[in-house]
Amino acid sequence: MSEKVPRPAASPRPAVLYRPPMNAPQTEKFRDPSLVDFGANAAGEGRRLELLGGVLVDRPLPQTRDRRRRPDLWQQATAVYHAGPVATGSDGLGGGTWEFPGTIPAPWQAVVPVGDASLTLEVHPAPSGQVGVFLEQVDQRRWLHESTRAGMPILSLFAHSGAASLAAAAAGAEVVHVDASRQSVALARRNAVASGLDHLPISWICEDANTFVTRCLRRGRKFAGVVLDPPSWGHGPKGQPFSIDRHLVGLVSDIARLLDPDAPGPVLLTCHSPGWHPPRLRETLMQAFADADLPPAGRFESGPLDLLDEAGRTLTLGGYARRHPSP
Repeated sequence: MSEKVPRPAASPRPAVLYRPPMNAPQTEKFRDPSLVDFGANAAGEGRRLELLGGVLVDRPLPQTRDRRRRPDLWQQATAVYHAGPVATGSDGLGGGTWEFPGTIPAPWQAVVPVGDASLTLEVHPAPSGQVGVFLEQVDQRRWLHESTRAGMPILSLFAHSGAASLAAAAAGAEVVHVDASRQSVALARRNAVASGLDHLPISWICEDANTFVTRCLRRGRKFAGVVLDPPSWGHGPKGQPFSIDRHLVGLVSDIARLLDPDAPGPVLLTCHSPGWHPPRLRETLMQAFADADLPPAGRFESGPLDLLDEAGRTLTLGGYARRHPSP
């Protein structure tokens, strides 16, 4: 961990409201960031419309065939993703392309409040269709922030753009951020700078999750809490394969052995993979704790990763399981 001179954390920034263009007929104001609408287009293809940093973003949502509630808004999208062929074993939509019919701000960032802090996250359109901001995870980031105590060592695996790492660090944790992609680690570090949190004790590590956990076990390293968001499939920087169906149970079992029984912190497991529903995630956590002979601490719970659009409809994009740090 590099040493940096501490400075006061940035003041929380309020949620931004989207104001439609002056010549637009509607007068609504939308939360930013937010899910504005979702549903099928004229060709029957499921899509989602999100507001991210003042920009309406139109992306695929294959699992929906619902009717759009605000068809008038979709033409105002200034970032549109067109999916390519689905990559075998991939979480993403394949190598698609982005179209930008309007002006995109520079820098393009979304501000996400988490408790008494706020995270400024770079919106980073990728060939997979991801944007680096996961709105369905916002409630989990708030829970993590609220459940973390100052000085807790927290391990953040599959940490991607760093929202979980920064939420824990803003609460005073000493965070180890691990991701297999150098580009993702670089993005997370930029988000730390943009959020005014780069002075906090965060170790940035580009490494395969299984490899890192195995090394920690060998060295006897302990953590108070862990957060992980594994993909369906991926690989480490040296080509190490990861499949959630083959490797998650063993990885969670090893993670349970890293936890300090005398200083329990938050444990959060989320995923977006078919077949890994909330009860299965919860059972995986509970079994790993039992196998590691960890004493009872806080309660276990699970649920869906839900979003509400501006019409109040629920969109489920995954599941979570978590262990509270205290009963």
